[in-house]
Amino acid sequence: MKKALLLILGIVAVCFLIGNADYLATFVDTLQTGAFLPLVLAIILMLARHLVQAASYDAAFDAVGHATGFWHNVVLIFSLVFINTFCLFSGATGVAFIIDDAHREGCDAGQSTGGAILSQIGYFAAIFVISAIGFITMLVAGEVNFLFVTGALCLAVTLVALSSLFFIGHLKPRVLYRFFLGLQNVLNRIVGVFKKSLSAGWGRKTAHSFENTANILAHNPRGTFITVAYASFSAILNMATLVAIGFAFGFEQAAPLVAAFAVAAISVILSPTPQGIGVVEAAIAAILTAYGCSLATATAIALVYRGIMFWIPFCIGAVLLSQSGFFASKKTASEEQKHKDIGWIAGTLVAIIGLVNIGLAFIPSSFAPYTMLTSWIDMSTVFVGGPLIIGSMLLLVLATGLILRFRTAWAFTICLLVLVAGAEFLFQGTIHIGIAGILLAVWLFLKRPAFDRPFSLGSLQHYVDDALGHARKRVDGLRARARERRAARRSASQDLRRTTGWERQAEDGAMLSEKAHKEGILQGNSETTEGAVPVVAASAEVTTRGSCPEGREG
Repeated sequence: MKKALLLILGIVAVCFLIGNADYLATFVDTLQTGAFLPLVLAIILMLARHLVQAASYDAAFDAVGHATGFWHNVVLIFSLVFINTFCLFSGATGVAFIIDDAHREGCDAGQSTGGAILSQIGYFAAIFVISAIGFITMLVAGEVNFLFVTGALCLAVTLVALSSLFFIGHLKPRVLYRFFLGLQNVLNRIVGVFKKSLSAGWGRKTAHSFENTANILAHNPRGTFITVAYASFSAILNMATLVAIGFAFGFEQAAPLVAAFAVAAISVILSPTPQGIGVVEAAIAAILTAYGCSLATATAIALVYRGIMFWIPFCIGAVLLSQSGFFASKKTASEEQKHKDIGWIAGTLVAIIGLVNIGLAFIPSSFAPYTMLTSWIDMSTVFVGGPLIIGSMLLLVLATGLILRFRTAWAFTICLLVLVAGAEFLFQGTIHIGIAGILLAVWLFLKRPAFDRPFSLGSLQHYVDDALGHARKRVDGLRARARERRAARRSASQDLRRTTGWERQAEDGAMLSEKAHKEGILQGNSETTEGAVPVVAASAEVTTRGSCPEGREG
């Protein structure tokens, strides 16, 4: 499944590059107008910046007692550029990927979280240092930017919040335990929507591991300092890249370039677009023009800076992602696992063909920017309307069979691909579609040992039983929760009846008794002594009569 996911990411990356083809063409054309040596220096500084950032990550995990290796972190850094581009909440996604990667390398939960947070603290601290330099530069020039100040304050708050976790873990571990137990309850409510839950001891175990990590950091301040120092140096190299690009286009004022970089660094964090695409370029151009740079030169500097600092690492990350821990294959993978991977890859490819053709039938305009790719699998030249939709749906069914590794699905897929390719060759003349179909059919034929499961209703019984069992669990869970809610409402109703019924009557009776008692006292105080004597006498008489047995009066 992971290889199929990697295949999908690769296709998405190619579509992303094609969708930004105009931007990339403009970047290449603009790059040719700058001075050669400063641009080469800028590319070198960009690569050095990522290598130093990898050293910062290595120092962060070394500080918590688990070094992951320099080259491993180089792969991780470039992969994060690629991953964060396609993920919402990319910062949180990047941290989760770092934690997961460290966990696969043998770190426990506390070490993984501590190392990831320490690496982020180093990153934020470096950006904060650069922001301070940029703020001083803008303050001296009288060009303070409100967005920049707001972002810097948010950055400072984030930095303090992350750092406080380590201080609390070392100085007040009980507070840390309460925090993670509360966080566990919150997360369970969130994932409970998907009928999932964290392990019972997740909060306590994470807090314990995090406490140990905080104690390690407290006894190893040198490691923390090295992490922040590497991260700061990485940010300085990033800033130097923008300065070198500015010099390449004839703008040789370092102070405005430093201010523009500081605003760009904050814009990446605040930007709603992945990696600040579009926002960073506008921020750099706006600051440079405010300092007297021409709009054409400022636009060229911003365009080339983003091209060097984003698009080159993006392409490197797309290549190195397959070497990351998440996608790396086990060296001792069994034959069965290899067959599963082939089934997933084959099913994914066929499913993509079916989905694309369904999209071409209903919303062809949405696929217009990607004609370079879709033209290789577009079956609308042979099938039109209903037949195209039916053929595409058939491909989706066959894709499911290929993932399940059914021999029947394998045979039908090859036959359908050959028929479509033959029709393309004979009737339409769209040779490239026929070639693509034949190549996929040949690959499936060569991988035929992977599709060794016979298709029958009995073979589907296992999957049907699993699906029905999962559905029953969900239904039983819904019924149990409904019963609990009804019981809670019934209990609350009974409590309300007690409060408004018996207890209310008792309270009313007590109030009446107290009122009568008070009235009796007031009445007794207002009567004369003469009127009081008969009362006492009568009372005594009643007491005497009540105290004597029957037949013995007097």
